[in-house]
This record gives sequence, C-alpha cells and structure tokens, in this order.
Amino acid sequence: MDPLNDNVRSILALATSYKPGTIIMAERVVDAKLDELRGSRARRAAMDALLHELALPTRHARNRGSLFELIELQLKRWHTEIAYLFH
Repeated sequence: MDPLNDNVRSILALATSYKPGTIIMAERVVDAKLDELRGSRARRAAMDALLHELALPTRHARNRGSLFELIELQLKRWHTEIAYLFH
C-alpha cells in the first residue's frame, strides 16, 4: 500500500467525521508518517506530496471545518523548522 494514500484516506475519514479536536488527530497521522522517514529531503517531499493531494479539487470537496487549511498551516510550520534545523 502507498503510505501517502493511507495518510490521505485517514485525513479524509477524519474530515468526514469532523468535530472539535480533529486537527490534533490529523496532526498525529501526519506526525506518525513523518517520523518513519529519514532525512529532511524525504520529509519535505512527503509534506509537499500531502499538500498537493489535499489541494486537489476532488479532495477539497470533502474538507470540513477547514481541516485541510489547518493541516496546511502545520505542514508549512514544519517546513520552516526543517529548513532551520537542517540547513
């Protein structure tokens, strides 16, 4: 199975059942995936791929409670942290 698709499916499932605190669960899904990866390049590539997937119109139609926007903000923060730590 493709790990990206697994993450996207998990995030879409969370978006479908959106309620307060869902962003924390979504961040944990993303954190778990990023923790599996070695090196800043692999992590940045995974974050970029996830951002791209969540921005697709077919995915965005299922966005509830601005969950994707919150995930996007968090991923951008992590991008900045990685750039700072590894360069």
